Amino acid sequence: MLRVPCRVRAFGRDWDPFRTCGLAGLAAAVAVALALAAGRDLSLAIEAALIATAVSVFLVLALAARAATGRETLVYYHHEIAVLASVAGVAAILGAPVLDHLDATALGLGAFLALGRVGCLLAGCCHGRPADHGVAYGPERLAEGFPAYLIDVPLVPVQALEAAGAAILVAIGATLVPTTPGAAFGWYVTGYALLRFALELLRGDPVRRYWRGLSEAQWTSLLVVAVMCALAVAGALPGAAEHLGAFALLAAAAAITLARRPRSLLHPRHVRELAALLPTPRDGRATVVTTSLGVRLSAGRSHYTVSAASGELTQRDAAELARVIAWLGRVPGAVELVPGAAGAYHLIVARSPDSKPAS
Repeated sequence: MLRVPCRVRAFGRDWDPFRTCGLAGLAAAVAVALALAAGRDLSLAIEAALIATAVSVFLVLALAARAATGRETLVYYHHEIAVLASVAGVAAILGAPVLDHLDATALGLGAFLALGRVGCLLAGCCHGRPADHGVAYGPERLAEGFPAYLIDVPLVPVQALEAAGAAILVAIGATLVPTTPGAAFGWYVTGYALLRFALELLRGDPVRRYWRGLSEAQWTSLLVVAVMCALAVAGALPGAAEHLGAFALLAAAAAITLARRPRSLLHPRHVRELAALLPTPRDGRATVVTTSLGVRLSAGRSHYTVSAASGELTQRDAAELARVIAWLGRVPGAVELVPGAAGAYHLIVARSPDSKPAS
């Protein structure tokens, strides 16, 4: 388990990792966009104006979100859509080749995202779900609003995975994708939609919005690829077959996810609920709680009993619950899963001889 520091110290001072990575990402985005524009003999003055447009749109959205919510809230997908639409409009007004400039802007956005997600990793936002191994955030994060039940719990480093994925998309888009106008734009936008849909399954922040089992970002990915398909089929973008294939893949993944309802026991909101309701083993007393997904838990002396309020709990579900209990740090030792009567399972807490009872 790797503990993530709150501040990065360099050159004799502490740096806010989120803002530092954001500024580094902006510099990388400008460099990538200008380099691609220069390589295609585009007007660097127009590209600079489009970069200024993108930055302005980003800042306006950030300020609007802060005014609406009272806190700094950055949603990458909202910014990506707004920036690309604005750049396309301004490029058209200026009489510049729209698709070529969209290629440069899209790959620049990818470079910004790659470094921005490193900032998310260091800041503790957009974090992953609990895992057997991963990164962890210490008690000092409580002041920043990090969930108390996830303090020192190993989490999937989903921010690092997204940073790596975005960097790969940019590298391939700049070197291997044909220079056909719009090809790099389509590659990055559709490629990121596929990446984001998959990574949403690893996200663990419980404040995310869901509808019918899919997160807002997953629905957005479907919509974005559908729009790219429509543009490609209409001849406005190259690669119609590739975009249609990507949409078919996303649609199939969405159908599978929807068919798996009700939500997984490892869903971020259910984990948060378990953290709030999970009883503590006590000597001589049993406490019973039931979650919104119909999971019934009771705690006795050095053990838990889990069952389903209706139907029968599967061994896989019981094993997931055992992992959640261990992840949340409610017990100091290992948890052994033992099948019981009537579809119930007992989670035996194996304590070391010198360990103290949980309180």
